[in-house]
Amino acid sequence: MQPTSKRVSRRGFIRLASAVAVRLSFTRWWDEVRAIRLTPRARGGAPVLAPDAKVLLVAGDPSFRAAVGPKTVGGAWALEIEDLDGRLRKLGYDELRARATRKIVYTFECIGNPVGGQLIGNAEWSVIPLKDLLGRAGGAHSVMFGGLDRFFSSVSAARAFDEHAFLALEMNGAPLPAAHGFPARVILPDLYGMKQPRWLERIALKAVAKTDSYWEEQGWAGEVPVKTMSRLDPRGELPAGQPADLTGIAFAGERGISRVEVSLDGGATWLDCRLVTPGHAGVWSLWRYRWARPGGGLYTLQVRATDGRGRIQSATRQDSFPDGASGYDTRSLRVVSSA
Repeated sequence: MQPTSKRVSRRGFIRLASAVAVRLSFTRWWDEVRAIRLTPRARGGAPVLAPDAKVLLVAGDPSFRAAVGPKTVGGAWALEIEDLDGRLRKLGYDELRARATRKIVYTFECIGNPVGGQLIGNAEWSVIPLKDLLGRAGGAHSVMFGGLDRFFSSVSAARAFDEHAFLALEMNGAPLPAAHGFPARVILPDLYGMKQPRWLERIALKAVAKTDSYWEEQGWAGEVPVKTMSRLDPRGELPAGQPADLTGIAFAGERGISRVEVSLDGGATWLDCRLVTPGHAGVWSLWRYRWARPGGGLYTLQVRATDGRGRIQSATRQDSFPDGASGYDTRSLRVVSSA
């Protein structure tokens, strides 16, 4: 979630207001409506790596694109890094891309993602460890990131110098798409997307410990870890008596996923699922449950995940504001008898 400025458009208020929770402020209302409307809906099972078009594209101004592209960025853009004394270093795109030799898989989730929502996506990124660019922390207590879209966000120095904090230059084997932050974006461990700027142009070390961001000034939480979540892939009716697969994703940030369970009776009993992909830190896990011979009827399905530290996700239903949604994804599924 990354806006161009602190002014957010109010166009479309009358037509869409009925779809928004009354308790949300007007600014949060518009941010969430745009997030939901401008993100593709999942169809079928989620892939391990999502195509570029399927990775969440949530921004305060979804039309923003940097004025430079892969053919013009060389002489038109450089990343500025400011130390505690105000001294600036500038690193050009070609130099940075040549240093981005490490590849990681990382999942971005929007803090506005509702229970069972689609505002989450997994991709492969070519990166440089941030600590290699920033040098020594010295007396820095926080690090501020600024984007070409005038977005700003700061995190603790410990987070920015973490071994899993990166500057990303490529996505799925190619330069970052324009919508995903070309020429550079930040990847920070265990945080929602609202704290990880795209279209990066400046990084500054700060002596102050307090952190801030555009979204925190709108009332959202700050440097909070992502909550354990799980999701059922949507599917239509099933024929009775025939084997069928239930599938979905689970995510717990740097804690990883150790177990996923599905319920066919609204949470009365739980059945273990198979993890199709391992529960790596920072990456979503795909899960599958083989339903051998479903009988006819209407079922209430639920899913829950356990993180790598043995903690089951919260069953308490909570909206995404202010610190991320919680609760079990619940869907009705009809199994139809042929007779």
